[in-house]
Amino acid sequence: MDLTTVYQFVLEHGYAALFILFAIGLFVFPVPNEVLLMAGGYFSTYSFLSPLPAFLTIFSAIFLHGTILYSIGYFANKKVIPHTETAKKPTVWTKRAIKGMELLERFGLKAASFSYFFPFARHAVPFSVGLARFRYLQFVLIAHSSALVWLSLYFFLGFHYGRTITDWTSFVEQLIFTLVGVALVVLTILIIKNKRKKYQTTNKVAE
Repeated sequence: MDLTTVYQFVLEHGYAALFILFAIGLFVFPVPNEVLLMAGGYFSTYSFLSPLPAFLTIFSAIFLHGTILYSIGYFANKKVIPHTETAKKPTVWTKRAIKGMELLERFGLKAASFSYFFPFARHAVPFSVGLARFRYLQFVLIAHSSALVWLSLYFFLGFHYGRTITDWTSFVEQLIFTLVGVALVVLTILIIKNKRKKYQTTNKVAE
């Protein structure tokens, strides 16, 4: 499903369509989740949606996304752990469990505070938080607070572009440029952080 089809669906069915699209799209749509969030902001510049209700509708879908992943991990706890040890070819859920557990072991529940900003962690961490049997309230407060920031960033970028760019093709191009720019900034920060860590480790060894 491309963005033009998404636009038509929301145009015809309003907020219900917006909720369904985001609730499903965060799992399966073949476009970055950030593009969906920015598209939501873009749609809010049209008369058939208002910004605040659209924002809350999308946040509700994100809330459902995290809750579903947490619940799957929580209730699959006894079945998934043995499977991760014996499976010759890991399933998608096994891979998510392994990646999420690695992040939880390294950062603790703080991993949930940044999970929505990274595609590989967005699905893995909520699932693994449930798998590790953390309390749901703890997960909600930490993960969805960061999800609110994540949504706000991309929603308002889309809203800004929607008010300044009226051509759909130009909007999509701006989406791509913005995502590339954000990815480069994040990559640069990670590289600098990694170099500093190596430098500090080298100095400690030298001492």
